[in-house]
Amino acid sequence: MSSPLPVIAAAVAALGFGVAYAESTTAPALTEDECRAIWNTAAGRAELSADGAKPYIDNFESVDTNRDRKVSNAEFRAGCKAGLVHKLHRVE
Repeated sequence: MSSPLPVIAAAVAALGFGVAYAESTTAPALTEDECRAIWNTAAGRAELSADGAKPYIDNFESVDTNRDRKVSNAEFRAGCKAGLVHKLHRVE
C-alpha cells in the first residue's frame, strides 16, 4: 500500500499552504524589545513591504498572514514570536 503523504502534500500545496511551510525557516523567537527595535528600523509607523522585509524575513508569505502583500505591526510581532523574523539577513 502506498503512503498517503504525496496526496496530502499535493492537496495542501493546492490550497496555498505548502509553499510557505516548505520554504519557511525558523530561528529562536526574538524578545519583544528586539522585535520592536527591528520593526522601528524596518518599517517605523508604516506597513512593511516585501522588499523592506528581506533583511529580516526569509519567507515573506509566512508572516503576511492575510496575504495583502504587506506586513502589519501585528503580523510582524506574531512572526517574531514564531521565529520567522531574525535580526540579520542570513546567508545560506
